[in-house]
Amino acid sequence: MRMRKTLFAALAVAAMTVALAGCSAPKTTLAAIKTAGVIRIATDPNYAPYSFLDTESGEYDGFDTSVAKMIAAALEVDIEWVTPTWDELTAGNWGGRWDISVGSMAQTEARTKVIDFSEPYYYAQATIAVPQDSTAMSLADLNGLTACVGSSTIYEKWLAGELAGETLVTVNTPMTLTGVTVQTEETDNLCIEGLSAGRTWDFFIQSKDFIANSIATLEAAAEDGVAPIKVMDPTLVLTTEKISVALDKGSDGADPALLAEINRIIALGHSSGQLSALSEAYLGVDVTVAP
Repeated sequence: MRMRKTLFAALAVAAMTVALAGCSAPKTTLAAIKTAGVIRIATDPNYAPYSFLDTESGEYDGFDTSVAKMIAAALEVDIEWVTPTWDELTAGNWGGRWDISVGSMAQTEARTKVIDFSEPYYYAQATIAVPQDSTAMSLADLNGLTACVGSSTIYEKWLAGELAGETLVTVNTPMTLTGVTVQTEETDNLCIEGLSAGRTWDFFIQSKDFIANSIATLEAAAEDGVAPIKVMDPTLVLTTEKISVALDKGSDGADPALLAEINRIIALGHSSGQLSALSEAYLGVDVTVAP
């Protein structure tokens, strides 16, 4: 009798496990967010000036962060910040761990298979930075050298030559480099921090505005006022990207009502000038208009 009970119990547990495995996490919906009074937003605590944790106030700040706050305010809900890795974000299938990402994510065809994107809230153009003592002046000078980029970024894809057929990213300069060693970091800022800590690389790819702000920050921190990096060629543009709010596609797409509401808020942010003002405040330039 005891063996039969044990067997029945084991079968019951197994059946429950199978049932639970077949169930997906509850879908993020506008109604659920409104009911809870909270929206869970993915951010990066080390991506200044777009998003960063202010150590003095203990609050998140930055351009992306302020756009997230604008969205939450329009929805009349509070924010619960979540800090997944970039790889987790771009992989999709978030499993209900957060509701949206407002974290400088560019639209790509590959990402649209697992992520639904809002209309762009800003645009980014990529270029190349090199160490201050570098003699490189053109792409040809970078052959056989080491690049540092964020993992799973557009720039890693550009170096791999994987953007040739991309329709959502404009490839302004095709990848022609040869013999390049690619060094990836969990977030782009770690490339800059690594160089400052004595680790080496020969060039770094990121948006013009990210690099400009990094140089300004490094100049302010340097005793001689000279940043350890510089822009290789101010006229060089590798890619042009549409940066959008990301929602998990899941098995049947993001909640249409939530996506529509976010698009409405972004459109209002554009028309009112609020997004432009936030961009000017954090980046020193208006990146909210398509180049």
